[in-house]
Amino acid sequence: MIIRLVLTFVFILYVPSIMALDICPKDRPDYFCKSFEMVPNSPVQLFDFYVIPSKIIGLFNQELQKAPAPIILDARWESPYFGAGVSLYDNQIKLMVLGGTVRVDGVSKEAYAAIICHELGHIIGGYPFQTISGSEWTSSEGQADYFAARVCLPKYFSSLGVHASEISEAVETAGFEMMWAFRNFDSSHGPNTLLRKKVELPSVSSTLINQYPTLQCRYENFRNINERPSCWFKK
Repeated sequence: MIIRLVLTFVFILYVPSIMALDICPKDRPDYFCKSFEMVPNSPVQLFDFYVIPSKIIGLFNQELQKAPAPIILDARWESPYFGAGVSLYDNQIKLMVLGGTVRVDGVSKEAYAAIICHELGHIIGGYPFQTISGSEWTSSEGQADYFAARVCLPKYFSSLGVHASEISEAVETAGFEMMWAFRNFDSSHGPNTLLRKKVELPSVSSTLINQYPTLQCRYENFRNINERPSCWFKK
């Protein structure tokens, strides 16, 4: 049996075995691990945790017909860990999201929608694609963000009744809140490197294919949805 897997975890300090109990390890306080009992007032509650990704996937049924395989949602509310990803296994595409994802400080319903749109972007976001063996069917990280900002979130907010004149602002807010929630876990760039304004970023000499852009660069996809930012995309 061949397994092709691309897990685009936004933050992993601890990933338990599939068979392990979803209990936070008491001897490792440095792991991110929050059960729903630990964050009872999270902006994203049980109902939203399942409905938001289901609704977003439903909005793209037609596009998903062209995907390499049928998609299934694997949402695990009980899991205290933070992660989301897509995998192609046994002729099924699985979009997985762990419950701890919505228990990180700053993850609003809108930011959660942005996370789901990003993961969906790996499946139907288009060029440029990753070149990692087994993951060639998935869009790059920058393209997944761009798809989320330009296509997925506008369609989602429109389905909620957000007026067309307010969608750009809603997309920017969702993108910024997603990146803001991630900032303390971005060991590559530090916790204080995200500004909610246009920042002059260096242009890349070649498109980033198999790596994440900086958080500031990722945010630029949501701040201006009219073109791919040159901080990750080479025209």
